[in-house]
Amino acid sequence: MAVIAVIATLDTKGAEAAFLKQTIEKMGCSVLLIDSGMGAAPTITPDLARDAVFAEAGVSDCRAYLAEQGKAATQDKMREGLQKTLRRLHDEGRIQGILSVGGAQGTAISTAAMQGLPIGFPKVMVSTVACGSAQFDDYVGNRDIAMIPSIADICGLNSITIPVFASGCGAVVGMAQAQASVQVPKGKPVVALTMAGVTTPCVMGVKQQLDAEGYETIVCHTNVIGSEVVDELAQEGKIQAVLDITTHEWGGFLFDGLMKCGPERFSHIYNSEIPLISLPGCIDVMLKGPYKDLPAALQSRAHYAHTPFHTHLRTTEAEMYAAGKLIAEKHNLCRGKNAIIIPQGGYSMQNRVGHVLYGAQANAGFEKGVRNTAAETVECITTPAHINDPACIDLIVQVLNRYMKGTF
Repeated sequence: MAVIAVIATLDTKGAEAAFLKQTIEKMGCSVLLIDSGMGAAPTITPDLARDAVFAEAGVSDCRAYLAEQGKAATQDKMREGLQKTLRRLHDEGRIQGILSVGGAQGTAISTAAMQGLPIGFPKVMVSTVACGSAQFDDYVGNRDIAMIPSIADICGLNSITIPVFASGCGAVVGMAQAQASVQVPKGKPVVALTMAGVTTPCVMGVKQQLDAEGYETIVCHTNVIGSEVVDELAQEGKIQAVLDITTHEWGGFLFDGLMKCGPERFSHIYNSEIPLISLPGCIDVMLKGPYKDLPAALQSRAHYAHTPFHTHLRTTEAEMYAAGKLIAEKHNLCRGKNAIIIPQGGYSMQNRVGHVLYGAQANAGFEKGVRNTAAETVECITTPAHINDPACIDLIVQVLNRYMKGTF
């Protein structure tokens, strides 16, 4: 029988937590009730008291610590303690899913703890802050946390909260049952690939070949979170090679585009022995908002409406040189086999002869930046093909196989 950890601040959410417990038990799972409150005494008895959670952070008395250190410091300790508690329970196989309900404070505490658990482990948060006007990155991070809007405040059981809470219970129970019914592939070398819409033919072609040759492939969208996941998986030893086909997050970083990464992108991968192959996929465009909202200086550039909300603007030769220089500098840090493949026929769907974003001179700026910067440890490879052409796809697979030969 699956065990679901139910987390709530039991000084204020006791009735709601009791309802969650009863509902989950009716669905055939057991419940481990955890108190994450910091105020008055809990209104129902938890299976794991707040002081036990707090002890995981090195503090024995939650109420005393609150009186001495204040609310902010106490919240930090509760987050730390809850994360360690949940990780231990997970590692011991004692829980198969997590459900929490909360307002802003409860959500911040519970989701911070959820972020310490593996991808795939069921995590559901019913929250007042899960609304259309909220930014979810602080709560979700790079984990698969399901956020459910509570609609009404979490203050009592009524005709609104009861069905919403029941949906949360059904979600986490269903997730736990689903996880128990599937087998995760093991034993194959894992290759991570980065993709965007305009490099999809390339990535799909490479994936098809690698799957046929016995690799396991994980494709991550280059929306910043995707590359963070790849780097974390590499750090955990869960991937054996990286094909950074779509590097446009670096373009966002350089040119203040949407979906821009920070300077720490792939910080582990670049400083490791993991085989890495990079291409300038979609780095040839600035990703901006709707065309009508752009300043006149940007509207004068060649552009393409990728969606009603995203405009691709053509980069200049100087900007492409800067992009090539940056990627080469990152590759210079690599301690393993690595290559930068430059498809001279174009770097994205609309950057092709006869298409609106094609510019041979601007494209050449990237190659110049790479060749003027790359160390001898970086293999620089050119092909006249377009990034989405079969010839480029075949080249990527050939180079990867050469790097991986004898490793599996």
